[in-house]
Amino acid sequence: MFQLPRVPFAPFAPLVAMAIGLAAAASPAAHGQTPSASTAQSGPSSAQWKALGKTFSFDGHSVFYVDQGSGSATLAIHGYPTSSWDFRRLLGPMSRDARFIAPDLLGFGYSDKPAEFTYSIARHADLVVALVKHLGLTRARLIGSDIGNAVVQELLARERTAKLPFAIDSVVLINGSLFAEQFKPSNAQKALLSPLGGMINRGASEDTIATSLTQISGPERRIPASELSEVWKLLNHPSDARLMHKTLPSVEEREAQDARWTDALCATSTPLKLVVGAADPTAGKAMAEATTAKCKGARRFAVLQLDKAGHFPHVEYAQETAQAILAWREGGY
Repeated sequence: MFQLPRVPFAPFAPLVAMAIGLAAAASPAAHGQTPSASTAQSGPSSAQWKALGKTFSFDGHSVFYVDQGSGSATLAIHGYPTSSWDFRRLLGPMSRDARFIAPDLLGFGYSDKPAEFTYSIARHADLVVALVKHLGLTRARLIGSDIGNAVVQELLARERTAKLPFAIDSVVLINGSLFAEQFKPSNAQKALLSPLGGMINRGASEDTIATSLTQISGPERRIPASELSEVWKLLNHPSDARLMHKTLPSVEEREAQDARWTDALCATSTPLKLVVGAADPTAGKAMAEATTAKCKGARRFAVLQLDKAGHFPHVEYAQETAQAILAWREGGY
């Protein structure tokens, strides 16, 4: 998962910007269609993404997901505080010859944002399992980004103890902290998780979100301002509904599950590939270095390092990211 910057307390809006620095998000409507050529490079707009989507019910709440293409399935899990729209630029290439599925976790994007839901990695994993069951899948390739990595780790841990009702064919992990020592509480995170968290959440603005996401982007391919504006709209969908203080992953869960998630990552025989945006100031090269150190002697894994990419190479360098994943034969693509 992403490590929040360690900064002193600040007024609410700048503090929110520090706490948000995570993943960035950046008219076909039926299953099996692919985006038009005009949207191939930038991917579908957020409105087109919504039109592509479907919903299913999880614990009485509506969960949005996009499901395109046919054949063997890849399921992509987004990060905090964004949505499945993060994968908009991967949709075309990844669904051309196979099936690509990307849900909005509860509390994010076009899915419901219930105030009383328990927002944990374990519950997000439960949602993924429910979606796989809803779609009738028996196996899938997984892609995780940011906190989506932790969700994938939880699913791997369940598979190792025969508690996962589907097979994981391969795993791609994109920029994020994978081990507890990489995920230390910062003042910003403590503030969002404190009794003042609700007030800080309400103090967020479009400018603070855009600034924080830009700061963790790479130096060359910045996410356009128009797309950052759409991120803000999705964060608030349907109407000022953001719950950043509730959906922020807890340090306690990360620490409690660290040994289990580390074992699952290092001991699995499932093919594993890391996609590393090396210009990410928070979770770039450190992700690959920590995995090498932790899993030394346990397994080998493939690495794609993009030196000029920031926290979200699947947005900034989508073509390169998609090509590397699709060329990864061990991953079953």
